[in-house]
Amino acid sequence: MSLSKPKILALSVFSFILVGCESNTEDLRDWVKQVKAKPAGPIEPMPEVKQTPSFEYSASDYRSPFAELEPEVESELQVIAEGCDAAVQPDPNRRREDLERYSVDSMEMVGAMSKDNINWGLLKMTSGPSSGKVFKVSSGNYIGVNHGKIVDINAFRIVVETLVPDGQGCWEKRVVNLALNE
Repeated sequence: MSLSKPKILALSVFSFILVGCESNTEDLRDWVKQVKAKPAGPIEPMPEVKQTPSFEYSASDYRSPFAELEPEVESELQVIAEGCDAAVQPDPNRRREDLERYSVDSMEMVGAMSKDNINWGLLKMTSGPSSGKVFKVSSGNYIGVNHGKIVDINAFRIVVETLVPDGQGCWEKRVVNLALNE
């Protein structure tokens, strides 16, 4: 079997590399011997495991929030809701807008503009995943987690009517003013 010149050249270069790696390891072997010759230090003791106090879940007797309501409880809630002002109720069938995912507290008014007798407000997000983004809103838009509806926009403020639960099964209106942040 005869080897070609390129194969012989590649084989000789490979053998030189192996010989070169073999001859330069003496200092490494000396260092390993020195490290192994040193006496072993003391081993630190295992950290003490602290016992955490046990916790007993006490809400297992309550109704699951994912289960359907019992008929008598549902009729009781209907009686409470029937005594409420029908004009001050959120519309459960209304499609929610993008800015209703964020609290009104995380918004600030940074400007206003008007075109064709329509006032527009500029709201900047101050926290959350959309922090720093500016949104254009107009009267009638919904913002905030409490069913907030923009009722007025002028050069200095945006007026938002929100609906919050009153604790009795009804809702009450509250007015929030977002003033221009200069």
